Formats: sequence, C-alpha cells, structure tokens
Amino acid sequence: MSPEMTPRRLVLFLSLGLCLCLIGGCSGNSAPTTEDASEKAGPAAAPPPALVRTAVIRQEPVAPVFRAVGNIRPRHFSKVASGADGVVAEYPVEVGDFVKAGTLLSKLRMESTDLELAEQESLVRVREAELAELQTPRREDVEEAQARVESLEVTAANAQRRLEELRALSRRSAANPSEVKDGEDAYDAARQNLVAAKAVCQKVVSGAREEVRQQSAARLEAQRKHVEFLKAEREKRFTRAPFDGFIVEEHTYVGQWLSKGAPVLTLARLDEVEVEVLIDQQYIDQILPGRDVTLSIQGSGSGNGSGRREWKGVVATVVPRSNWEQGSRSFPVIVRIQNELNTDTLPPLPALREGMMAEAIFSGQPVDGLLVPKDSIVRTSRGAFLFAVNPPTEGQPLSVRQVMIEPGLGSGTWIQVIGESLAAGQQVVTEGAERLRAFQAITIMDESAAAAGQSAGQKPVGKADAGG
Repeated sequence: MSPEMTPRRLVLFLSLGLCLCLIGGCSGNSAPTTEDASEKAGPAAAPPPALVRTAVIRQEPVAPVFRAVGNIRPRHFSKVASGADGVVAEYPVEVGDFVKAGTLLSKLRMESTDLELAEQESLVRVREAELAELQTPRREDVEEAQARVESLEVTAANAQRRLEELRALSRRSAANPSEVKDGEDAYDAARQNLVAAKAVCQKVVSGAREEVRQQSAARLEAQRKHVEFLKAEREKRFTRAPFDGFIVEEHTYVGQWLSKGAPVLTLARLDEVEVEVLIDQQYIDQILPGRDVTLSIQGSGSGNGSGRREWKGVVATVVPRSNWEQGSRSFPVIVRIQNELNTDTLPPLPALREGMMAEAIFSGQPVDGLLVPKDSIVRTSRGAFLFAVNPPTEGQPLSVRQVMIEPGLGSGTWIQVIGESLAAGQQVVTEGAERLRAFQAITIMDESAAAAGQSAGQKPVGKADAGG
C-alpha cells in the first residue's frame, strides 16, 4: 500500500471488496439454468395449421388475347382537283358538308369556253350542208343537163339528115366531095357533143363521186369530234364529287386562280372506315385476314353518356413487312369497320370520325392448358410459384408443396400455368399463400366461413374433400 493513502481511502476500498463478495454469493443461489428449465417444460409445441382458401385446377381451352391501339381513317378519301385552268366563279360547299356523288363543288368562269364551243358547232353545220349537197343533186341541174342532151340529139339528127342529102347529091354529081366531107364532119361533131352531154347529165343525176362524199363525211365527223372534245373540256371547268362523302378540308374559294390539277377540297368517305394497328412479331401468326376483331372506341357511343362503345371489325389484310430498318418488329394490320350515319341530322353525322383512337382486341388460336386463379401465384425475384395441396394421408393434417411454374395465357381472373406434377382437379392455395412454406400443415376454410368472400363457381372444400 502506498504510504500516501489516507485512512479514509482505505475504508472505501475495504467496503468495495465486501460488496463484490456478497454479489458473488448471491449468484451462486440464482434461478436454475436453461438446461434445467427445458427439462422441466418438456418438448416445444408445433405451430398450428395455416388457415387458407383453395381452388381447383381446371383444364380447358384458352385463347391468347392481345391489344393494340390505332387511329381511325377513311377507307377512301380524295383530294379532288380542278380539271382546267381558270378563276373560281362558284364555290357552293363548306367544310363539314355531306355531298352526294355528282354534286357541284366548284365552277370556273366559262365565257371564252362557251364562245369557242359555239364557233365549232357552227362549223359542224357547215360540214353537214356540204355533205348533203354532195349526196343529193339539185333538180334544176338535172333538168338543165337533160335539156342539153335533148338539144344535142336534135342537132345530131339534123346533121345526119344533111349528110344523107349531100351523099345523094354526090351520087348524081350534084355536089362536090368537099361538101360531103363537111357534112360528115358536122355529123361527127354533133354526135360527140351528144355523147358528152349524156355523160354530164348522168354525172349530175348520180351526184358527186363516192370518194368525194367520203372525204366530206370524214371532215364532218372530225368536226363533231372536235365539238365533243370542247364539251369535255368545258365539263372539266365543273368540279363534281366523285363519291358520297364528307368535306374535311377546303383548298380554294371564289375568285382564286386554279391551275389544272390544283386541289379544290378533300373529300372523305366514311361509310366504311379502317384502323391500322401494329402487332408484335410473337402474335402476328395468330392473325389471319377475315377474322373478327373487337374494337373499343371512346366517343362513339349512342349519346347516352357512356361515350365508349365496342364495335365489330374484320381483319382486311396483314402487311408482310415491318419497319425493321428502324428497329421495329411490329407488322401493320388493317381492320375495317362498317360505320353508322345518323341521318336524322343535316348533314348526317358519322359515329366514327377520322382520327379517333381505337383499341383493337384480338383473340388468337385457343390452346388446351391448366388454369389457376391469378391470386394463387406468388411472384419473387427467383421466379413464380404456387402451393399445391398434397394428397391427404390418414392420421395426418393436410400439407402443401411448393411448385415452380411458368405463367402463360390469361383468361379473366384465371391464368394458364406450366409446372411439374400439376394436373386438373388438384387444389391450389388462393388466399394465405404468402405466409406459407413448403410441407406446412394447412386448414382449408369451410363453406360457412368463406361464403362471403367466394364468387360463384369457386366453392371451398373441407379436409374430407381435399384430394390430389
């Protein structure tokens, strides 16, 4: 002990040592050890069975259902163009109007066209008169030609009689040979003139040559064709609706110059519309032309406030090319829908309008599979699994086993599963699966306890009904 320690400090250290001794003695007489307590309490009690709900696995056909969104567009629409150059004189329609095929949409100024057409129609009448003149000879010309023939017949007869007299005088030596020669020449001249007059008379009576008539008829036909051409050109100055439809856009108005081929308006035909949707590569083999499609379209209701309505469409075509160059593996599918027009209003209103968004619901080919309620599947980072009820063993409570599964096609609140040792008629846990472990004992809720939470067709079973 240090010589510097005071009596007071000595007393303090002695008191501390005495307290430590007392504490050690008390520890020796404390409660019994854990081993002694375990021997007195006996073996540990097992946890009670877990209370669960179950459902029976079903085996039935299930079809894949997939959805795609597209925009409604008219099956046919046209930018109606002007067929001629000119200034718009009339424009009697507006955006939103419904027009029938043949309705006047616009009219260009017609003054110069009408004048040229009138001129050419006058030339047609000239050609007709020329052809008629060639085909029918004038009565006066025929009479004149016949009179010349008759006159020359008299002259020829006189020349013949004079010649006979001179020949008789010459035989009696009363006329010299030169006089006889002059008489013969006069007779020949009269006879030739008569032949010429008869030919002219026949020409006048017969009319013009066939070749000349054909040339005149050809000129008349050409002139008529030219008039028809001008009428067709005149008709081009009227722009008419090519089909029944709605005017959705205007491109001109009165007073504006229109070049040939310039658009007048855009006309959309909405009695039948179509929707183009993109379907992923994994489903494209499930879609065939001619199959029915259900479409859900907002804003196409009947005015009862619901707004959304389901329509029936038909797959028109599947375009066999995706936009793979841009990285897309989806293929365009065109669905056609028969539209409805409300004819009680003027203009009539279509139920489906261009640009509406439509959700197409496709059903694929059904496959036979095992279906379980979606609530029975537990999803973790290791995968998806469910708990199947083991076959009952006499004297033992029901237990469950954990089965890893691969989810497949959905059908409402049920889903197809693929897993080992699963079969139709087995039971799977639908409520309480999150707190279970493999081979844990369970108790299935009886009917009276679970009636409030069960839907029709999902009747729970008791222990006696549980089976593999």
